[in-house]
Amino acid sequence: MDQRGTSLTAPLLFADSAMWFSAYGFGGGYCAFALPAEAVCEKLGAANEAPKQLMLAFELGKRQILQAVEQKVPGTGERITLSAADL
Repeated sequence: MDQRGTSLTAPLLFADSAMWFSAYGFGGGYCAFALPAEAVCEKLGAANEAPKQLMLAFELGKRQILQAVEQKVPGTGERITLSAADL
């Protein structure tokens, strides 16, 4: 995916403290990602795992998330889990 044309969907929060979102772009396809709440707190600055904190950190950290997405090559079509090390 080309970062200039890559977009992220709004994340969904799940009970297991993971944020699910997708990245897509013209000619680059579509790929699903999971981002653990721990990584959002550690690398994107969320104060805790409260939904408001996670959503705010996601919005403010979109540049870092896009860079991490660019480093992951879609493989088998399965959801890719990003870690704190990826950010």
